Amino acid sequence: MSETEGRNLAGANMPNADLRGEILSGADLSNAFLMQADMLNCDLSGANLKNAILNGADLTDADLSGASLVGADLTRARLRGTLFSGADLTGAKLAQTDLQGADFRGAKIDVENFDISGARAWQNASWDEPVLEALKAKFGSK
Repeated sequence: MSETEGRNLAGANMPNADLRGEILSGADLSNAFLMQADMLNCDLSGANLKNAILNGADLTDADLSGASLVGADLTRARLRGTLFSGADLTGAKLAQTDLQGADFRGAKIDVENFDISGARAWQNASWDEPVLEALKAKFGSK
């Protein structure tokens, strides 16, 4: 595990990167291309991931608490057990993701524009009650 806390990686092109267990808290990863990146158990707390492309990335058990994911594309990402507490998910796309055990309590979510279409186990993630009720109304309670 290496430490790149607060590092500027804005616009980085890192498809298939192996970032397992990395400490990237406070890092600037805005507009980064991280498609299929292995970010298992990565500390991204407080990181800037605005408009980052994380399609198919493995963020299992990652810490994204307090991170900015505004406009980020996490389509088909693995988000099992991922912590999103205090994260800003405004305009984020989480379609076709695996959300088993993910924790969204305290996250900023604009349900009207929040895309979890086709997501697996979203009902088994932790949500603030008003958000959960709005998601059930939007995507069904299955």
